Amino acid sequence: DNNNNNNNIQTFRATLVIGADGMNSKVRDCLSRSTTSKNQWAKNCPPPKKFQIKKYTSPASHLRIKVLQFPPRFEIPNANGKPPIQTTSEQIYAIRSAFHGPRNFLSLGLLPMKDNDAVRPTNIITRPDHEIWTVRDGPSMRSYFQRAFPRFDFSDDRLISPDEWDRFAKAEGTRFPPCRYSPGLAVWTDDGNGGVALVGDAAHAFSPDIGQGINAGLMDVVCLDRALSGAENVETGKAFGTASSSSPPTLQTCLQRYQTQHSPEVAALIRLARFGAPYQYKQPHRIDRIRAILWTLNLVLRLILNKLTLGLVQPQCMLLAQNGDLTYREVMRRADLTTLGLKGVALALLVLLVKKTLGFGVLTSWA
Repeated sequence: DNNNNNNNIQTFRATLVIGADGMNSKVRDCLSRSTTSKNQWAKNCPPPKKFQIKKYTSPASHLRIKVLQFPPRFEIPNANGKPPIQTTSEQIYAIRSAFHGPRNFLSLGLLPMKDNDAVRPTNIITRPDHEIWTVRDGPSMRSYFQRAFPRFDFSDDRLISPDEWDRFAKAEGTRFPPCRYSPGLAVWTDDGNGGVALVGDAAHAFSPDIGQGINAGLMDVVCLDRALSGAENVETGKAFGTASSSSPPTLQTCLQRYQTQHSPEVAALIRLARFGAPYQYKQPHRIDRIRAILWTLNLVLRLILNKLTLGLVQPQCMLLAQNGDLTYREVMRRADLTTLGLKGVALALLVLLVKKTLGFGVLTSWA
C-alpha cells in the first residue's frame, strides 16, 4: 500500500509466483533479504545471497540514448550531385556526422520497421560526456545538427518540426544498463507445494547490442514451462517423463531443475553480452577506437582460422550465437576453447622466441 494504510493491504496466496517484474524486480529483492526468506524455503534452495545481482561493465554499459523522430520515407542528401537516397522502412541506415571528435561524433541509427508510412525513430547513442547532452533548447539543437550533418536542410520544418526539436533537446533519454544477472532463479518450499521463479529482466539485463534481450526472456519462459511440464532437460525439452512414471514431478523438483540447469545458461548469456558486439555504437573515445580495432582483428582472425581449419577453430562468439541450434553455454564453451587454443599457440611462439633470443644452446652447455 503506497499510503502505508494497513486497512488497504491485501494478501494474495499462490502456489507459484513468477517474478517477471523487470530489472528492478521487487520479487527478486524479497528473495535476496535473509530476514524474509529465513526458515521459509527448503534447505536445498539457493541462499539469499544468490539473488543479489552480479554486475559487469561492458564497453556499451552506461551509454546514453534518446530518439529523434524523422518523417516516413525521408530523403538522405547525396554527394557530388547524385540523386538523394529515398529511405524505406524495411532498410537499416547509419548516418555519420561531419564531427569526428571524442565528444562530438554522432551517428543516426535507423532500425527496420513494418509500416512504411510510420514516423522513423532515429537512435542517437553516445557516451555520457557528449556535447549533445548540454544542448537544452530546440533552436540550439537544430543548429548543432545542421553543423553535424551539413547535407541535410534542417531549416525545413517539414523534415523536423520546431516542437520535435524542442522535445528532443529537453529529453533526458535513458542509459544502457551494465551486464547483470541473478545467480538464483528459483526457490521452493519443503513440502514441494509452493515456490517462486524469476524470468526476463528480473533474472538478467544487459545493453541491446547482441540483440538477444527478447529472445533470452522468452527462453526463460520456455525453459520454466518445460521444467513445470516434467522435462528432465529444460534447455532442450528432451527426456520428458514416460507414461510408466508413478507420479508427475513435484513443484519442488521442477523448480530445482529450472534453477540447476538454467542458471549456467543465464551466466553464459551475460558473458556473451559483455564480449559479443559492444563496439557497434561507434563509441568515439580514443581508447574505444583502439579497443574496437582490436575487437575487429580478433573477429577477423577467428573467422579466417575457421575457414582455413574447415571449422576446427570456432568463429567469434557473436557469429556463433547466430546458430539457433546452440545454447548460450555451448556458444561460450566453443569460443572459450578457441581462446584457450590461441593463447596456447601464442605462448608457445613466445617461448620459442625467448629461447632463440637468449641462446638456448648456451644455457644447455652449462649443465
